[in-house]
Amino acid sequence: MLGLQPTVRLSHAATAAPDAFNTAQHGPGLEIGKDKLSLRYVGDGRHDNDVGSIQGNRAVPTQQLLYYFELTVVDQGELGRIAIGFSDKSFKLTRQPGWESGSYGYHGDDGRKFHHSEKGEEYGPKYSTGDTVGACLHFGRQEVFFTKNGTRLKTAFRNVRPQQMYPTVGLHSKYEQVMVNFGASPFRFDLEGLLADEREQQAAAVQRMIVAATDAHQIVRSYLLFHGYGATLAAFDAAAGAEGIAQPMCEGDEADPMSATLATRQAVRGAIMSGQLVPAMELLRQHCPALLGGSAVADEVQLHMSCQQYIELIREARIMDAMQFAQSVLAGLKPGAARRDSQLKEVVALIAYEHPEQSPLAHLLQQSQRELVADVVNAAILQVAGQPPAAAAIAAEDAAATDSSSIEYSSQP
Repeated sequence: MLGLQPTVRLSHAATAAPDAFNTAQHGPGLEIGKDKLSLRYVGDGRHDNDVGSIQGNRAVPTQQLLYYFELTVVDQGELGRIAIGFSDKSFKLTRQPGWESGSYGYHGDDGRKFHHSEKGEEYGPKYSTGDTVGACLHFGRQEVFFTKNGTRLKTAFRNVRPQQMYPTVGLHSKYEQVMVNFGASPFRFDLEGLLADEREQQAAAVQRMIVAATDAHQIVRSYLLFHGYGATLAAFDAAAGAEGIAQPMCEGDEADPMSATLATRQAVRGAIMSGQLVPAMELLRQHCPALLGGSAVADEVQLHMSCQQYIELIREARIMDAMQFAQSVLAGLKPGAARRDSQLKEVVALIAYEHPEQSPLAHLLQQSQRELVADVVNAAILQVAGQPPAAAAIAAEDAAATDSSSIEYSSQP
């Protein structure tokens, strides 16, 4: 969404949002305009597997409160089998959004909502030529709702897990034609009004909260300490008049693991966030050799660090080096769960795109990907240093809760 989007306050720039269709991959029978925003269906539309579906060129950024886009029906065609919604990266583009498990859809020919079903459920009004419908993925409430001609319809889906989703449109009868607005133009729906309501609700919730100053200080301090933001923590303690904490490295220290490993975790995080994976690995060799192999935790760290090093080579357009690295390092990684294998295949596939920053895998080149790797390594250092896995998980959840409550509203892309 480019027009008006709320973003979570982060230490780095928000991930870019979709601003056009991904014209490199789509279902059959679609004619895509040069603007990459207009679609026309010229297929037969006689079978369930010849739907012309297409996704946005980027995943919906998850570091924001909600994401919204709209579709205007220029021509409903013969049957008006037009659908709007969201789908994950594994979605089959020969199917309508909502028919598959990782997708949600609102269909124009019957007004029904769909999720992992071809039958759907009763939901809202039908839509046809001249109508504008919108789809909203609300991360704060984990909900999906739709709009028609500027009017918000009831919530369509609840308990929608935060995951990588793409705005999706499906066409399935001759001569259907639509125009999509990803936010470059004003929306028909009053999104600004919705955000204003959200601000008021959040402000009212904050006003109702009673938090002692000492508790607030400890919450912030625990967050900074857990994630290894040493410099910020030192400045925070100094401003609060608190004494600084010792910052020894991993080994040979019996202090609290979070405090004892802070300097290491701070240095490793800084190296990863700047794309310096070799220095980051050297720090681990020096101070946390337990992460170099021999355990499931070490294998997980090796997977993420190696994948990120490969990504950095692609980012720098060092294609030959990336190929050699894939053959010598990535090919030697231990096979694991399906999730690990899928992650590895996705990362390696970056090399297939001439312009990876414009590909469906562009999210791997974002700063948020580096942060994900830094968080994995940070938690692993704590675990091998003696922080119980359960305690580390609780700290991570507390940190995430703190993150999600720090919403910043912005009208900038």
